[in-house]
Amino acid sequence: MNKYAFLFGSAPKGFRQKKLCNMQDFLQTEKGGYLAEKNICLFPGGISELLLEAVLNNAFENEASSILLYFCTKDPVKDDDETFFSGNSEIRKEILSYYAGLAEKCGLSLQLIFESDCQFISEEKLGYES
Repeated sequence: MNKYAFLFGSAPKGFRQKKLCNMQDFLQTEKGGYLAEKNICLFPGGISELLLEAVLNNAFENEASSILLYFCTKDPVKDDDETFFSGNSEIRKEILSYYAGLAEKCGLSLQLIFESDCQFISEEKLGYES
C-alpha cells in the first residue's frame, strides 16, 4: 500500500510557508497517518502544471493507494475559481478534476486541500543549506 503526499507551497526562494512545514510534520504523526518521509514530496516554491501532471502520473504508475495534494497558496482559493497559483505558475482546476476522476475509477483515495499562508520561515533557520 503506497500512500503519497505532495505538498506545494508558494514561498520565495530560500523560504517555506509555516503551514507547509506544519503539514509536513503532521503527516509523520499518528494522527497524520505515520506517512514515511520518503513518501512526502515537498515543493516549497510551487509547481508548474506540466510538472504536476508528471508527478501525478508517476504516483498512479507506482500503484498509489492514497494521494494527498496540499496546496498552500498566498491567496485563498475560492470554489468557483477556475485557476489558482502555485508559486508563480497558474494551475487549471480541471487538471485536478481529471485526476480525481481517474482516482475514483482506479479505486484509490485522492484528497485535495487548499490553504493560504503568507507567513514565511527562512530555510536557513529551519536548518536547510542554501
